[in-house]
Amino acid sequence: MTDRLNRFARRADASGVRPTGGSTRFRRVIVATTALVVIAAGAPAALAAGEGTTVPGATDDPFTGTPAPAPRTLASGGFRFFGSGFGHGIGMSQWGAYGLAQMGWSHTRILKQFYRGTRVARLSDPVRKIRVGLTWDRTLIHVAAKDGPVKLWVGRAGGRKVGRIPAGRTWTVRAKASGFAVRDHGGKLVGGHTWGGASFDLIATYGAGARAFVPEADAVHGQGYAYNRGHLEFNLYKRGGAWNLRLVLPIAFEQYLYGLGELPSSWPTAALRSQAVAGRTFATYKVKRFAPNGQCNCDITDGTNDQVYVGYNKEGGTDGKRWVAAVDDSRGQVVTYKGNVIQAFYAASDGGHSDAVEDVWHSGNPAYAVPYLKAECDPGEDTGANPWTDWQKSYTAGELTNRLAPYTGSIGTVRGFPSVRRGTGGRIIKATVRGASGQASIRGSELRWAIGAWDARIWINKDKNITGPIRDRYDASMCRPGLPTSPIESVSGGSRQRFKHGAIFRNGGEGVTVWLRGSIYAEYKSIGGPKSKLGMPVSKIVRVNPGSGSRALFDKGRILSKKGLGAHALWGRVLGEYLDRGGTSGALGYPTGRVHGDGSGGSTAEFEHGVIVCPQGQPCRLA
Repeated sequence: MTDRLNRFARRADASGVRPTGGSTRFRRVIVATTALVVIAAGAPAALAAGEGTTVPGATDDPFTGTPAPAPRTLASGGFRFFGSGFGHGIGMSQWGAYGLAQMGWSHTRILKQFYRGTRVARLSDPVRKIRVGLTWDRTLIHVAAKDGPVKLWVGRAGGRKVGRIPAGRTWTVRAKASGFAVRDHGGKLVGGHTWGGASFDLIATYGAGARAFVPEADAVHGQGYAYNRGHLEFNLYKRGGAWNLRLVLPIAFEQYLYGLGELPSSWPTAALRSQAVAGRTFATYKVKRFAPNGQCNCDITDGTNDQVYVGYNKEGGTDGKRWVAAVDDSRGQVVTYKGNVIQAFYAASDGGHSDAVEDVWHSGNPAYAVPYLKAECDPGEDTGANPWTDWQKSYTAGELTNRLAPYTGSIGTVRGFPSVRRGTGGRIIKATVRGASGQASIRGSELRWAIGAWDARIWINKDKNITGPIRDRYDASMCRPGLPTSPIESVSGGSRQRFKHGAIFRNGGEGVTVWLRGSIYAEYKSIGGPKSKLGMPVSKIVRVNPGSGSRALFDKGRILSKKGLGAHALWGRVLGEYLDRGGTSGALGYPTGRVHGDGSGGSTAEFEHGVIVCPQGQPCRLA
């Protein structure tokens, strides 16, 4: 995940140099970080480079953008997709870390929340150096010297000297069969001949305060990054009958972390430290398990398929010193599971709940389960700064049919989605698409890509996103209500949203939000809910002594529950008499039935040790 190179860090090193030739990957838009490596080995070929790294048609920055324009008006038969999140939704949510840091969580607590059963520790054998792949399959690369000269050598730093790029000048390096053709800012071939070759690399070094700016080494924006640490290594190799260049940055491992452009440096300190540790963990795992990569001759790449590395643009950008301090303060720390470094996937926003890796990338196949990459509640996501908690996509039936056709084949005009299978966190694993002439099954990742959604945490034609005060209560309950089963609905006295486990009610008059569940919720529903004699809830379910009981209060009554007796509603005169006689602490004990009529206009209720009768027009008494 990138901070778009700091829209926060004014691209001071990008002036005056324009890339030539090159790759369409420069224009990619980031949605989530990480390469799938082994975990994603079973993903579709189209997703094997990292499902969630880009979204077709999305042009929004995950930290400064907004999800979409105002919802469009659709004719009958159209489809609306209501979503939350930005990315694949596996592992740590960067916006979640932001919110949890604001809530006072430490970076170690944040990391352990997203990576189940893990510890934050220091390794006895940490990675010391890393090779970062900046670009490859090039025929021409520009190098500009900034705030000091850049020196070129053959073979090694300090080896055979090629030349010295003066500050403020740009030279080029071109691949030739005979070696590296280096031309100065005037277009003159330096030395009058080529240098080095496939067995002798070209090396660029820069002294203190100087930087080398390379426009081609930007897999995110295509505008280039500057480098002030390590050195640049140009490789010459033959591919498909043509000679090509690749550019690698060998650098000290901790210094590599100074250049990670994964989130804004202005964020809370605990969020920055969480990112530093997650980034260190991801890179450590990659180096120890999979390096080197033959295509890039590197341990890790600089783009969204691994981690976004932006060099000096990060530490030299706005608030860059805060990021460097976060790296230094967490020096050497990695996330481990049973003593081993984990594969620390992370994404911009999980919409309030992450999902298990096997559900997101492997259609729920348990063979791909990873014990520390499970569905986890994210109570920090819902901050006012996060724009990805609630968004929409809308399509006519014809538009949706065309978008889904590559995955469904010819099934006629799409009519609906009769079945949807979801992960614990809400992302679609598989869905059945019904068309006018047939039906087909598609993966959640395929649906996401087809409709250009920012996440697969999608609700179809019903807005079940959890928002506002109900979201606050849901988060405070650590997502224990489970997935929503209804939209937020207006009810008498406020609003309600139903979940797998109960419902959350917003009492508009009292300004309180309550989660009801279990036998108390069942009793509340059976007497009519908000329209009943009780009205809306005003308190959460609490334990009651003596006995193993519980209670919830309402506008006009209460529900009491005890194991073996069930839950029963009390209100009106019967409740008043019961409380006057000591309630659950009195001689009557718990109710064994709810209030009901006595047959003569009065009311009555049974208890463990007696009956209260309230005849019409007469005082209440014990029967």
